[in-house]
Amino acid sequence: MKKNILVVEDEIVTAMDIKEALLEFGFNVIGVATNIKKALKLLEENSCDLALLDITLKNGDDGISLSEEIIKRYDIPFVFLTANDKYTTIERAIKNEPYGYIIKPFKDAELKATVELALKKFSDKKELTIKLEDSKKHYVALEKIKENSENSQKRFKTLKFGYIFDKDLRKLFLEDKEINLNQKEIKLFEILIKNENCIVANEAIEDFLYDGELVGEGALRGVLFRLRQKVNKNLISSHSKMGYKIETKAV
Repeated sequence: MKKNILVVEDEIVTAMDIKEALLEFGFNVIGVATNIKKALKLLEENSCDLALLDITLKNGDDGISLSEEIIKRYDIPFVFLTANDKYTTIERAIKNEPYGYIIKPFKDAELKATVELALKKFSDKKELTIKLEDSKKHYVALEKIKENSENSQKRFKTLKFGYIFDKDLRKLFLEDKEINLNQKEIKLFEILIKNENCIVANEAIEDFLYDGELVGEGALRGVLFRLRQKVNKNLISSHSKMGYKIETKAV
């Protein structure tokens, strides 16, 4: 999928050159703004993956001030463009933590490399943030439900996406909140956790859930469908027509 780029540049010729270069590189340009007001309007009306901001704009506008508004309102990276290489300007710009800085005039190859690197750095940062949040959820959940538990490693199963299953209480938690499960859903977790990290056949699951009673082929799918309305749909993975699997992590 093409990445959407906003160009904020008050020199029209330069702005058009940047736009043409970005299009040639395979990016989509959501618009060219010459001032802060138009830039914010474009951001409000369009999905944007990165903003190229000229630091010095006309009529008293300032790309650094615009970056501060972007930080407040949007979770996107930005790169500064400027013909001003004075240390004081660079120092002021750096305080807002841009993902790149290009001194004009620049070559198309420099623009391409800077934009691609900025997008990569931002993506890596988002991925790391998600992992840290996942770890934090696990920590909060464990701190809450492991109090005064002497056999926590046997009792609790740590699952993906921050979920914890308490085998003694037969309850599922996310952070410090209990996920309300019915008996069939609880039994589904129990058999999958008993065979953690392995595919459990559909027939074995149905036999366990319904105590050997013959049921229609849609019964298990119905249980899974309702359960996935309550938890992350990828928590329990399906494997063709073979069965289902849940992955656990060591506590």
